[in-house]
Amino acid sequence: MGMGHDHGAGALQTATGTHRRRLVLVLSIYGAIIAAQIVGATVTNSLALAAEAMHMAVDASGILIALIASILATRAASKRRSYGLMRAEIVAVLINCLLLFGLGGYILFEAVERWFNPTDVAGGGVIAFAIVGLIGAAASLVILNRGAKESLNVKAAFLEVMSDGIGAAAIIISGVLNVTLGWNRGDAIAAAAIGVIILPRAFLLLKQAVNLIMQGVPHNIDIDEVRGEIVATEGVEALHSLHVWGLTSGVSVMSAHVVPSAGTDNSRLLDELTATMRQHFGIEHCTFQLEESTHLEHEGQLHRELAGTGTTS
Repeated sequence: MGMGHDHGAGALQTATGTHRRRLVLVLSIYGAIIAAQIVGATVTNSLALAAEAMHMAVDASGILIALIASILATRAASKRRSYGLMRAEIVAVLINCLLLFGLGGYILFEAVERWFNPTDVAGGGVIAFAIVGLIGAAASLVILNRGAKESLNVKAAFLEVMSDGIGAAAIIISGVLNVTLGWNRGDAIAAAAIGVIILPRAFLLLKQAVNLIMQGVPHNIDIDEVRGEIVATEGVEALHSLHVWGLTSGVSVMSAHVVPSAGTDNSRLLDELTATMRQHFGIEHCTFQLEESTHLEHEGQLHRELAGTGTTS
């Protein structure tokens, strides 16, 4: 006998969607800072300011992509896409990663060129424009701090803003060296620092996005703990085929085949298991198949092979 419990994918809200206003506000701040830094790079002849402007432009585009994806993710499920477009957010992260890898490589290349062929830089102007960027980054970090704990896209934006703040600080230092010591190569070093900051962050985001695409267990869930809670529930005789994965950041789903003990009220067991998943792990969308102990023999070969990785008797 099989029984499922489904809350309906169309009713789920993604974590990015709940923080959309924060992303819009940060995007507005970035627009003003980018415009200022483009002017600053032109006036001061600073590669570091130009690199920071490009870096922030890519970050802003990533935030815009995340916003668009969060809107697409709210579209209702259809006959062709039973979970709607929730995974559009993960595609957005992947696009952002590719942009960051490309930008990081380009900035490092230009920094090497500027090191061997230094040009005069207006240090005082560099400091002034970099301070504007640092203030904007600090304000944006405060705005995004809460959402970064819940959404991969908001976390991506948070890390981008953090790197922008570090980049602005590096530019200020290069400007001080230029003003005090007349050392123009500090601008190349600051630009290189921005490029170096970008690449590890892009790799980290790529790793997390790939885990979601590969239907890996979300980083905030311990599948052994999930298994333990299920088998500890009164009325559970055995468990197999336990799977936990994420549709997108903040939206985890799970499925499991459970063998109830003789005489168990299956309706009560199903409600209790569903409540446990919600309360202990924040999993709103879960499916439990309640079955006889011999049912596994009638499943397909792939299911039997996968069942072996999550069996508990």
